[in-house]
Amino acid sequence: MSFNGEVIWIIGASSGIGHALAIELAGRGATLALSARRKEELEKLKQQLGERHILYPLDVADGELTTRTAKAIHAAKGRIDRVIFMSAAYTPMQLDALDMLVTKHMIEVNILGAFNVVHAVLPLLKEQKSGQMALCGSVAGYTGLSGGQPYSATKAAVINLAESLYAECPKHMDVKLISPGFVRTALTDKNDFSMPMIITPEAAAKEIARGLLSKSFEIHFPKKFTLVLKFLRLIPYALTFKITKKL
Repeated sequence: MSFNGEVIWIIGASSGIGHALAIELAGRGATLALSARRKEELEKLKQQLGERHILYPLDVADGELTTRTAKAIHAAKGRIDRVIFMSAAYTPMQLDALDMLVTKHMIEVNILGAFNVVHAVLPLLKEQKSGQMALCGSVAGYTGLSGGQPYSATKAAVINLAESLYAECPKHMDVKLISPGFVRTALTDKNDFSMPMIITPEAAAKEIARGLLSKSFEIHFPKKFTLVLKFLRLIPYALTFKITKKL
């Protein structure tokens, strides 16, 4: 379970699951490149983790900056062993009351940001003929639920992107899809409904750390919750809609 000596780039490390994951992986020996939009929060995290870690403030919606950052990390460390895309924007809305500016922001961070990271990192991992890329989707992307948009649609896109990346990537590269259930963060604090089987960011970080070292494509948790939602993807729409309307 050690990541000793590895260079790991965590994107979205300033809060939530990404913040907890940075603490978890640093404790297991990794050297981290830490990225997020909020530089001040990254600096606080570095003070907690130690001087061997490097800060790279980044807005993943900026494709050129994302590419420059990836190249800078690779040049500084000589390699990138794992890239973990945790950035996310979330605001719950009903489809008949969409705030299109907020919707645009979510699409830019969640979808365009994921594509920008893949575009920036894939050539570097191919060049070094090793490495791992992990993209954070969500069980919200498994199926459409009332009040789940546009976040659910963006996470469904990330799931599809990860699947395509896995299909296209060479054998010496590893691709992971991270699919959390409800995790207690500033994002889920926006919800005004009951969140079944909600876990802490620290528990989520431990699940992800284990999953990064596994042979499985998808890291999903907590299993008792995620397996129920996976079942909804398998049954006919007529039955799915009867169930989701009651949720």
